[in-house]
Amino acid sequence: MNTRRDLTPNPQHDSVRVIVYSVRDDVIMSALDHALTSTPYTDHVGVIVCDEHSHVLTNQGSIGRYSHVQVVKTERELFELFIATVKQYDPDFILGYELQASSLGYLIERAEVLRIDLVEEISRLPRGHQARTKNGKETSAAKWERAHGTGIHVTGRIILNVWRILRSELPLAKSSYDHVTYHVLHQRVPWFDWSVLTRWWTQSSTRWRVIEHVTGMAVRNILLLDALNVIGRCCELARLYGIELQAVLSRGSQYRVEAMILRACKSRDYLLYSPSRQQVAQQAAPESLPLVLEPRSGYYPDPVLVLDFQSLYPSIMIAYNYCYSTCLGRVAPGTGPLNLKPFGCHQLALPRGMLEYLEYYLTVSPNRVMYVKRDVQVGILPRLLSELLETRVMVKQSMRQFNHDKSIFRMLDAKQLGLKMLANVTYGYTAANFSGRMPLIELADSIVQTARETLEAAIRQVESVKEWGARVIYGDTDSLFVLLKGASRERAFEIGHQIAEQVTRANPYPVKLQFEKLYHPCILAAKKRYVGFKYENKDQIEPVWEAKGIETVRRDNCPAVQKIVQKCLRQVLFKVKNEFN
Repeated sequence: MNTRRDLTPNPQHDSVRVIVYSVRDDVIMSALDHALTSTPYTDHVGVIVCDEHSHVLTNQGSIGRYSHVQVVKTERELFELFIATVKQYDPDFILGYELQASSLGYLIERAEVLRIDLVEEISRLPRGHQARTKNGKETSAAKWERAHGTGIHVTGRIILNVWRILRSELPLAKSSYDHVTYHVLHQRVPWFDWSVLTRWWTQSSTRWRVIEHVTGMAVRNILLLDALNVIGRCCELARLYGIELQAVLSRGSQYRVEAMILRACKSRDYLLYSPSRQQVAQQAAPESLPLVLEPRSGYYPDPVLVLDFQSLYPSIMIAYNYCYSTCLGRVAPGTGPLNLKPFGCHQLALPRGMLEYLEYYLTVSPNRVMYVKRDVQVGILPRLLSELLETRVMVKQSMRQFNHDKSIFRMLDAKQLGLKMLANVTYGYTAANFSGRMPLIELADSIVQTARETLEAAIRQVESVKEWGARVIYGDTDSLFVLLKGASRERAFEIGHQIAEQVTRANPYPVKLQFEKLYHPCILAAKKRYVGFKYENKDQIEPVWEAKGIETVRRDNCPAVQKIVQKCLRQVLFKVKNEFN
């Protein structure tokens, strides 16, 4: 875009002079083509230039490697050729770094000035069928897209804002294009002001510099997403959850969990109830909180074990058969002729005499809520979670067989991460009493209170064995930090595996305590704030520096603070490590 002085481009006044596009065609090629290119895809780069005087571009050699260089005389012809190019390649995805300000969004607004409906022209629907408005009003789908996605909805194509995606994918302090490119692609990319690009464009001898700059941005946009496997992962998650691909990017975890629950319920002829907002607000408040011990803050030169329950909440739901379909309400007499009991947003009608009949087939949770055992009925959630966890184990085993095939390995890795995420957020679906669609406070409290008692029992068991000499200095929801005063590193590893084995045996399957790592030495500052040298096995000689929650890893501090604090901590911990060695 040609700008006016130092102003940011404005589509109402500043015309578009060049459009650069990069198209990646990942259609399966023949074996011969694959052998010649050594890549499973083909990239097409093109340049469309608007030049009223049809001047020949200076330094043609610098842009000769592009697939197409086309020159038009007017801006309208520029847009018409761009529309024809989109229809020719027919892409599934359209992406840009700053999509609204300097990419497709700018083109759409500029096209409106020229009385061209660019959104309708590049959609996959026939002309006149683009459903952005209805009776002059914006549709609900368009409102959702504007508020949560890119703000641009093109029927039949998925619009991706690279900046927004990478901001959530990467833990970076800045999300500028040059900063992200350096950390992801390890490339130094110059960034030019709009006035500089305009000055270069107005001179035929430097016009090639502008084309080189914007072409590099277009190519790197695809490379950024490919380096993080964003599109491949989203496709795999959409296939796994059975939802739209766009919903993977724009919708939350509740949408994914509900999609899986609906599929599980359909095969067993269950229906999901849909309480109103008023019913959700009137249900009882949650009573249970996860166990988070106040840490014994300090500097620990002795080994500190970190043990973690593997998928604690999903494991508890499986072990105790906690589910919507197995819950019989609280241990309290029913009221009224139908023997009604409070049950989340509704009331549960139990036939008289049912509890006496099921006396030996009931499990009572710590918050005094009754559930039938697996002998009577396996709940929907326990069955679903069991399948998820077992499938994840199978997928991780398959990953070891495809280390040599990058594409298959990345696909399997995306699948196992999706299964892990879904299992971990299922509890949140039951406890979402404000924005959730189907909260059940009795079920959520049962899970949290059982997990709390499981962690408390593990703490008592750890500290009761005198030969270990262990003391729990911190615990958080599903993890334990255990101090072994005076123990060597080798002895600490032995004790860690013994603790994990004994605690696992004391709990029902599949509740399992895992020995995750060992810190030696470490500093425990506060809740969720600690730092130390990490060892993961006996044979490890050099430790790994690991920090959680402190200034060295937080993004709300300037880089100087991060570097100074990290250097000071490293000097203190290195001194102690060398003394022990």
